[in-house]
Amino acid sequence: MNTLQNTGDDEQKARERLLNSFDYLLSHNGSGHMEVNTKILKRGQKEITIQCSRCHRFIVDMKNEGGEQ
Repeated sequence: MNTLQNTGDDEQKARERLLNSFDYLLSHNGSGHMEVNTKILKRGQKEITIQCSRCHRFIVDMKNEGGEQ
């Protein structure tokens, strides 16, 4: 993986990277591929991997939603 980002605002950075990658695909003169994967980690964290010509990896804290059991 090319990029590992691990700071306090990783969730926002992951959102921005996802939108930037999508914009890149829309403006690209040809076909493209984008893939997003999530994986639950220990300690209440989630790994988000965005693959679009490069692989970007983010570790974010999971939010405790009211509907979880």
